[in-house]
Amino acid sequence: MEIPEATVESVEAALRKLSGPDAEELCVPRAGKFMSFFSDAGLLQLVITWARKNPGGARARFDDILANTADFGANLEKMLGRPYALAAWVMAKQLVDANGTRLGRSEGRVYSNYIDAMDEFEFARTHPSSDGVNLLCVQGSPREFIRPLYEGPQGERKLRQFGEIRVVVQDALAHLAQEWTAKKLLDVSEAATQLARELIENSDWWARADERGVFYSKGIRAITFRLVNVDDTNVEQVSGENTHVRNFLIQSLAEDSVRHPAQGSHRKEDIRQLSFIELSIVDSGPGLARRWMSTGAELRKQIPDVTQISLEEEEDAVVSCFRKWATSSGDTNRGIGLFAVARLLRRRKGFLRLRTGRLAFLFGTRSAIVDIETRLKFEKKDLQQSYARLDDGTHVFLEEGKMLFFLRAWTADELGAVEGTSFSILLPA
Repeated sequence: MEIPEATVESVEAALRKLSGPDAEELCVPRAGKFMSFFSDAGLLQLVITWARKNPGGARARFDDILANTADFGANLEKMLGRPYALAAWVMAKQLVDANGTRLGRSEGRVYSNYIDAMDEFEFARTHPSSDGVNLLCVQGSPREFIRPLYEGPQGERKLRQFGEIRVVVQDALAHLAQEWTAKKLLDVSEAATQLARELIENSDWWARADERGVFYSKGIRAITFRLVNVDDTNVEQVSGENTHVRNFLIQSLAEDSVRHPAQGSHRKEDIRQLSFIELSIVDSGPGLARRWMSTGAELRKQIPDVTQISLEEEEDAVVSCFRKWATSSGDTNRGIGLFAVARLLRRRKGFLRLRTGRLAFLFGTRSAIVDIETRLKFEKKDLQQSYARLDDGTHVFLEEGKMLFFLRAWTADELGAVEGTSFSILLPA
C-alpha cells in the first residue's frame, strides 16, 4: 500500500486498509508541500501501526530514491526529514529503493546525520524545510535519549527540568518564527513547554513498553513543531473536512487575528491572518486504553489487541486517563499530567486532536464550550461531580462546579485501530 496524501481523512482511510492483502509492503513517497493540520502526526502513527502489524515482513519501498546514483544522499536526506519516513526507515524489516534494490539502514550516513542534528541542538537540520522542527527518540538506538530533552549518564537518563526544556522550545520556535518579538516568543514558548514536557513525560512512562511491561525492541517517541500561517484564503485547506477544526480557525481569525490591508488589484478586501504553532507528540506504545487497563484500572487485565475489547470499554479506559490524579504509572505522585494539559489548553484557547486505539477525540472551539455548558444545565447534570457524560457522548470534566474541558468524538465514522498515541495541539500565536 502507498502512504496517502497528507490529510487526516486520507490517513484514516489508509488505516482501515492496513489489514488488507497488499499492506505488507509500504510505499513511502516524498511528502508534498501541503499538509493539513494533524496529518503529520497521522502519517507517523500510520507507519508505526503498519510496522507493528507486520513485524516479520514489513518492507518499506522508498519510491523517490535510487541507490548508487549521484543524488541518492540528497534525496534520502529530504525524505528522512519527514518523521513518518524516518519511522519507516527505523521500524521496517527491510528497506528497498524504487527499483527494489535493498538498502542498508546506515546508507549514506543520512540517518545518523539526522540523529546528530537532533542531538546537537541544530534544529534547522531536523526538517527539510524552514517551517518545522523534529525531535525523535528512537528506541533500540544507542542514542535513544537525545540531549535536548534528556540529561544524565547512559542508563540513567531523565527528562530535563522545565527551565532547560523551555530553552529548547524557545530555540525551536525562534528558528520557525524569526520575525517574532522576544516577548511573543517567551509567551508562546512558556505554554508550549508546559504542554510538551508533560506529554513527553507521559510517553516515557507508558510508551516504551507493551501492556505486559516488556520493552519494545524498536519504537519511536516524537515531538514535532510546525508554524502555519492561516488566513481567510486557506482555512478550508488546512482544516481538512472536519467542521470543528474549521470553526475553531474561523473564530480564532475573527477574534485574535491581525488584519492586513488589501494590496494590489488582485485583492479587494483586507485579509485576516493568524499564526499557529502545531505541536505533536506521538509514540509507538500500546495506546491509552491498553496501558490503563493493564496498570491503572481497578480490575487489571492485559489486552494485546485493542479489538479484543468493546468500543465502550476502550472509551471508558481512555476517559479514565484524563481524570484528575488518575495514573497508570504506578507512581502515586503522578496523575495530574493529562488533566493539567487539558486545563492549559482551555486557558490558551488551544485545540487538541487525540488519536489512540480505535478512538479520536477533539477539544476546542469556543462555540463548543458554550454548547456544552448549556447542555450541562439542560440535561441537569450534577455539576458538583468531577465528570459528566452528555447525551451526545461528549465527556465533560468539571472543577468546582464549572466545566474545565471536554473530549468530543472527532467523527461518527468507524476508525481503524492504531498503535500508540498522538496528541496534536494548535496554539494560536
